[in-house]
Amino acid sequence: MNRLLTNLGKKLSPGSEHLYTYWQGRFQDWLEGRSPSTALGEAFLVSLEAGGLKPNTVGCAARALRRMGLDVPVPSMEWGEPNYLELEEVKRLIDRAPSLLVKTIIIVIFSAVARISEVLNLEVQDLELDAGVATMTRKGGRRERVALGKQGTEALREWLAHRRSRSKRVFMDYTYQDIYRMLKKLAREVGIPDFTPHRLRHSRVRHLRQAGLDWEDISELAGHTKTETTIKIYGRRKAEERARLLVDF
Repeated sequence: MNRLLTNLGKKLSPGSEHLYTYWQGRFQDWLEGRSPSTALGEAFLVSLEAGGLKPNTVGCAARALRRMGLDVPVPSMEWGEPNYLELEEVKRLIDRAPSLLVKTIIIVIFSAVARISEVLNLEVQDLELDAGVATMTRKGGRRERVALGKQGTEALREWLAHRRSRSKRVFMDYTYQDIYRMLKKLAREVGIPDFTPHRLRHSRVRHLRQAGLDWEDISELAGHTKTETTIKIYGRRKAEERARLLVDF
């Protein structure tokens, strides 16, 4: 782990560790040789705000400084309205996927209500396909058994039977950037603008809610530690019309 990171707080996911290391490096550059202190940390955050950075970005920088032992305030998060895909759009992505690799990743992200990082970090030993679950590394480094759903389980079975690799990682050495480019290209081809892999996760939550699942169950599936977090992110839409969707995608 980078020497700037301390052992304060919970274990970091690889993505959070990368971001925190970046902001700690930015802070060290800003210090220009001065010794870190809480007062200087607060001044650094003020400079970021004055530079027009959004509260969520400044909040990430603040949490990085807190990992260094500086007692700086963390701005409140701003939650934007998630962008959703209709079920037909998700099916279009699956049907037009250029390879079994891409198809499998789309299905698993959507079916398991997962983040793309959680899927790409899966190792073969994490899978319990007979039980329809996988142990994923959630945000913050927390390890958790996650329901894959019928489609997710079947997709992984097909992928494992197809792939020719001894890698311990289910999706070998493909990186986020590799898969992001593939998915963005596919989304453009099927007419879905402004696509990001995270929209699959957002959309699955919306579809489950429309299909009648309560917030507590959805929160558990999404890997949130508090139901309030799920409601805060996804509960702003008042239209709760029941859709003709299968809960077990």
